Amino acid sequence: MQEIKVPHSPDAEMAILSACLYKPELLAKAIVELREEDFYDPKHRLLFAAMKSLYNENTVVDGALLIEFLRKRNLLEKVGGIPYLTEIFDSIRGSASLALFEQYLKIVKDKSIKRGIINTFSETIRLAYEDELDADAILDRAEKEIFDIRMRTMRSTQWVPVGDVAMNLLNKIEARLSGDLPPEAILTGFRHLDKITGGFRPGEWIIVAARPSVGKTAFVLNIHRNMALDGIPTAMFSLEMTAEALAMRLLSLESGIPMNIIREGRLTIRELPKLADAVERLMDMPFYIDVSHGIDIFEIRSKARMVVQEYGVKMISIDYLQLMDLRGGRGKNMTRAEELAKISRSLKILAGELGVSIVGISQVSREVEKRADKKPTMADLRESGALEQDADIILLLYRPGQYDKEADDSLVEVEVAKNRQGSQGTVKLHFYREFMRFADWHDEDESIEHVEGDLPF
Repeated sequence: MQEIKVPHSPDAEMAILSACLYKPELLAKAIVELREEDFYDPKHRLLFAAMKSLYNENTVVDGALLIEFLRKRNLLEKVGGIPYLTEIFDSIRGSASLALFEQYLKIVKDKSIKRGIINTFSETIRLAYEDELDADAILDRAEKEIFDIRMRTMRSTQWVPVGDVAMNLLNKIEARLSGDLPPEAILTGFRHLDKITGGFRPGEWIIVAARPSVGKTAFVLNIHRNMALDGIPTAMFSLEMTAEALAMRLLSLESGIPMNIIREGRLTIRELPKLADAVERLMDMPFYIDVSHGIDIFEIRSKARMVVQEYGVKMISIDYLQLMDLRGGRGKNMTRAEELAKISRSLKILAGELGVSIVGISQVSREVEKRADKKPTMADLRESGALEQDADIILLLYRPGQYDKEADDSLVEVEVAKNRQGSQGTVKLHFYREFMRFADWHDEDESIEHVEGDLPF
């Protein structure tokens, strides 16, 4: 049987060490990109650690300083002695070119990550065979290690000239002044909301929050529907509702037939064709749902990658965040707030990794009910201040009619409480509850209550 070799590249490791001795700026880059453990050969690990220590002390590292450093610490023989160091000094001097050096970095890092995967699954198999830990504990350990490996793949230096950033910003400002949205932005379909936010952008982590019965799920469904009508593929993870319940809401929204009529099957002969037309329109919409109760962050990451790759979706929503776990059960030795903070940061990273907008539906704390002013604030985001910190956009929904019988019960205020890319303000929308439909407020003069900062365009 052919021997299976552990992934490693001695030549690439030697080339990196050699290049670092010839050009200190390359050593600085290697220190950022690599860890000692990324080198497979123990001699190379020791040499890289010694070079890092020397660099921190002197910023200049050469062969003589390295030999003296190793000799003082009785490490010279452990790295192969003078003969092996001479071999490294004389090897592949061409590796000191930046283009080749980056290739060698990529090779060493790739091999290291593959070894990490092998070690993780080998240990997982060993623990499973030993049968001493329960399955959840073994999965918990494996998932954490795989997640850590994934985070390592994102570790990279990406310095960009400030002039390029400034020119890109100028182009966006000019586009906004002419009334255009940034080319990468996608519209929610609510004109005044888009005017404040500038639309949703790739990589944004967006929170939609409200107390129960305000209509936050219906609001996000309306955004999905509006985007789908513009031909923008989107996807939704529903952690609470069944597929039928979601379809019923969408059919009511699309057909204009009250949801209770559809639910109870009390349609008239005139309404049946309208329902059939709605079904036909929904079949043409690039909107995909996943109904997975008890799903964890790792499953969402995997499924999100698949749906982006297969269908090209531009926005993913999760309904709702408080039903998520780090894994199939509550994180051990972790408060719920700490767990939700990790979920929030993972979803923010995922949005950037996939280049999509991710919308998380969230509940707000019951503390709102104890105040005279029932409007939610960012501080009311339930169970975690990390949502407030991580989010690029936070939309807080408030229905005055929920607390004031004299208020218009169809009015829902959407406060843009946080917006990294633009303004903050409050937008009025109609919520036709019987149809699960949101629409722009009919009175143009009152549709935007107040705005802080300049509008994006």
